[in-house]
Amino acid sequence: MKYTYLLIPVVLLAAYQGFSHKSENSVQSPTISFNQHIRPILNESCTGCHGGVSKQSNVSFIYREEALARGHSGRLTIVPGDPDASELIARIEATDPNIRMPYKAPALSAEKIQLLRDWIEQGAEWEEHWAFIQPKIHQVPKTNNTNVINNEIDAFLQAKLEATKFNNKPLTLTDTTDKTTLLRRASFDLTGLPPTLAEIDEFLADDSKNAFEKQVDRLLASPRYGERWAAMWMDLARYADSHGYTRDEYRETWPYKQWVIQALNANQSYKHFVIEQLAGDLMPNRSLDNIIASGFHRQTPSNSEGGTDDEEFRMVAVMDRSATTWSMLNAITMNCVQCHAHPYDPIEHDEYYQSLSFFNTTKDSDYRDYKPLYKLAKNEQQQQQAFEVQEKMSAIARHEAHQAFMLSKQTDESASPWQKLKIETAVGDEYRGLNEYISGMQKVNEERKAKGQTPNYQYIELIKVGTKRLAELEQQGLRKFTVKDGEYFDPGKYEARVYYHFTTEPFDGATSISSLRMTAMPQDPIKARHSPETRFQIDDVTLYVVKKNGQKHQLAIESFMSNSTEVMDKQLTNLAQLPDNHDGLSTGKGVGWLAHRIYLPRWSTAVLAEPLTLVKGDRIEVELTQMQEQIAGDLLLARLHRVKLEVTDYSGWTEYVASDKRLNNIRQYGTLSEQLSQIDSFAMPVILEQDEWDNRGMAKFNRGNMIAKVGPLLDPGTPAIFPMFTQQQTRLGLAQWFFQPEQPLTARVAVNRLWHRLFGIGIVETLEDFGSAGSAPSHPELLDWLALKFQEDLNWDMKAMLKFMVMSHAYQQNSTVSQQLIEFDPHNQLFARGPRQRLSAEMIRDQALVASGLIVHKIGGEPVMPPSLLVYGVTQVKK
Repeated sequence: MKYTYLLIPVVLLAAYQGFSHKSENSVQSPTISFNQHIRPILNESCTGCHGGVSKQSNVSFIYREEALARGHSGRLTIVPGDPDASELIARIEATDPNIRMPYKAPALSAEKIQLLRDWIEQGAEWEEHWAFIQPKIHQVPKTNNTNVINNEIDAFLQAKLEATKFNNKPLTLTDTTDKTTLLRRASFDLTGLPPTLAEIDEFLADDSKNAFEKQVDRLLASPRYGERWAAMWMDLARYADSHGYTRDEYRETWPYKQWVIQALNANQSYKHFVIEQLAGDLMPNRSLDNIIASGFHRQTPSNSEGGTDDEEFRMVAVMDRSATTWSMLNAITMNCVQCHAHPYDPIEHDEYYQSLSFFNTTKDSDYRDYKPLYKLAKNEQQQQQAFEVQEKMSAIARHEAHQAFMLSKQTDESASPWQKLKIETAVGDEYRGLNEYISGMQKVNEERKAKGQTPNYQYIELIKVGTKRLAELEQQGLRKFTVKDGEYFDPGKYEARVYYHFTTEPFDGATSISSLRMTAMPQDPIKARHSPETRFQIDDVTLYVVKKNGQKHQLAIESFMSNSTEVMDKQLTNLAQLPDNHDGLSTGKGVGWLAHRIYLPRWSTAVLAEPLTLVKGDRIEVELTQMQEQIAGDLLLARLHRVKLEVTDYSGWTEYVASDKRLNNIRQYGTLSEQLSQIDSFAMPVILEQDEWDNRGMAKFNRGNMIAKVGPLLDPGTPAIFPMFTQQQTRLGLAQWFFQPEQPLTARVAVNRLWHRLFGIGIVETLEDFGSAGSAPSHPELLDWLALKFQEDLNWDMKAMLKFMVMSHAYQQNSTVSQQLIEFDPHNQLFARGPRQRLSAEMIRDQALVASGLIVHKIGGEPVMPPSLLVYGVTQVKK
């Protein structure tokens, strides 16, 4: 059902005197404005119980249809034209405290009740919230005093001032401030630094009409401009040089900050500046700068503490990215919709999770090592080379994962589709796994002793505990796992290091196979799509044929192919280390079978060196090694809980693994990996997208509870109050959608933010809330005019917009003001005087450095980290 919606903002209730209920002899009541008169009443007194959060008694004042509907009383809440038939009026006029509304709150004043009565009697006309209407073209107003008009900004401000009486006289813009003050103001606003004495003297000596304009152009061209405005953007980007939470470890994210400064100095259009940051990794023919820019959404905290739930903190980061994007670009409090529909704005609960879906398919997953990371060469001359190496490696990985995915689909459609092999027995050799682990630690300590080094104390303790456990496992013997419907299916806990042995039922006749697929299945496939299950990681695979007489021999494996780029680095690197004419008996390390979290079946296909013909009574035995290789000790360990085995004789697998394309890809990947390892680099956290055939799903959280999801999977989308989303359903599509011409808020929010930095207060005072609970614009026509100029005339040129603002007379006004005018307009919302702003912390510091001659103007580079205490064995200080 399509709603016409009733929006509830927080605005000051307009003065309303002399309105009275109509009678036969009364004068026609003035027209009541829903936005000006009614919405504040409903917002203040009604929507807390009858809005987006709660619709008590089936009454809500968010949408028009709901407000005109019947509540549980059976009466219509509002009957346009008939206040006496409206339950709303009956309740607010009731004297019984158990019936009167607002319930258990002070009664509405007689003036407010009369407003509601008159509004309903006039037809209960509804008005859309101004922020959700596309900006309109407004005629620049004429003014009586033209001496204070430098540009259109002054005309809009002066017109309102002339319509405002102060001491029975119209207000006006004040005189221009002195040149020294003006240059100091502009210098701090545009560069964050005070002017030098030489710059002041030059300006004072310049009597030309465009003297100030020349100074503005100089300041906008200064490299300090990018640093000053980057400071604002870093706050919006929630920039930090460490990961946050208890460990708060250092992260090499400073290249992103440097990119922001350079992009601002280069005057990159606001449109492309934002799109690169939201979706630089998805841009066609992406560049190194695109990848660095994607660091915008890797500024979220990461929790690397042992025992924490990676999926929980990944989702916290995803929610933060969505909330930041909507707040920064549209000043919408989207985070208010996590647990329920928006309290004041017409944004539904489902729509929140649709918008969240755009950010839910990135590869980062609160990993202990903070992946994905891109290497930025420390030598600038090697940076492009390192980038191109990584791009080639990414292209190979994507090609190989997609090729496996396509071959699997082709197998389903072939004359030899996948045939399930039913597992008959599943056992685990925990003793062997733990014994190898202990032996490895003992070997390390012996080598340390031989070198005169102190043995690893942690290993000593682990060996003691492990040796005791080995004795118990020796008595226990092999662990028998559960088999269900021909699949290994055991959700229980067992030793983290184990050798699995799965033996199939005997074949009932001659069967030819050339490939065997091992699939790790989610225990609950439907739930796992939106609530991924815990990790698994298989480090090695060995296949055997077991004859009817019990004899078995190992099968030669030519190669492995897997369906996810997540595993490609490990798989291709291991396969590249095999000799060209390997015997296929040590290929198992290249299995590439793991998942940080399982949301879809994750499989690896073993392509045999030679096709195999099995006879009746033969069995297949699969040995899997789970040794937790390269898994840090403070992480949750990997365990395999459900496995399905399938075979095929489809020749496509054999043909592809023997093809020049495949062999060249493996060799080239190994070569590129070696080249990259030789380049000394920084490791930048970046955003990268999951494979479109292997990504997470999104479902609604019931009451915002991450572990209680309900309903179907949701496609990415935007709230219905905005223009229809017709772009591709990716972050890039969303980024482009924010800048389509019909978008009502992107340009408004941007110019309001720039205005606030120059004038000390926004045209909309609540910078990050343009919704119904935010402030109304003090000069709505000016805001629309500036938004359209920025979007259409200036083509999102930030420097041009800033210059236009500072060249206005309003900006150049004297800030001296009388006590009476301060009392009349304490926050300068009428802009009848020049801005008076406190210096930011950075400006105070830099002013002192400039005055002392100690300031250093180097841009970018690694951050300076203060000394910090060692916390849980780690520190922010770079090692």
